[in-house]
Amino acid sequence: MVKLDIEGIYTYLKNREPLLFVDEVLVEPGKSSRMERTIPEDAWFFDCHFPGDPMMPGVLQLETMFQTSALAIKLLDGYKDKTTNVVKVTEAKFTGHIRPGDTIRVDTEINRFKRGIATIGGKISVGDTVCCEAEFVLAVLDDIPNVNKGT
Repeated sequence: MVKLDIEGIYTYLKNREPLLFVDEVLVEPGKSSRMERTIPEDAWFFDCHFPGDPMMPGVLQLETMFQTSALAIKLLDGYKDKTTNVVKVTEAKFTGHIRPGDTIRVDTEINRFKRGIATIGGKISVGDTVCCEAEFVLAVLDDIPNVNKGT
């Protein structure tokens, strides 16, 4: 297992504030990643989603999973500088709300990784309550012939 703080994460992910949702992570390269983070009460998205009833938007929950899981790929030998993109979300369920000040736990697991395509499962929990679950596919663009050539 490899533990990364924010400075370590900066060496692997291109995302920056306000669209970086990972500030510390525990990674088993090629297998899984886990992180916990307290969502700031003054996070920018709470003002508009929704005034009087603030909650973290589902798309940002998914983005948090994508970033967390990408680190399990990027820590593999030779993958640090490669670009990962989400190419498919096959299943997503939102079963709870993430509120200002909540501490979330994100768990992701690579179910399959072959020829630049990773099939991943993830979930976000607040305490014992699962708020979001998803299955998705990340592609390592540099490993897929012709992907950047428009063919």
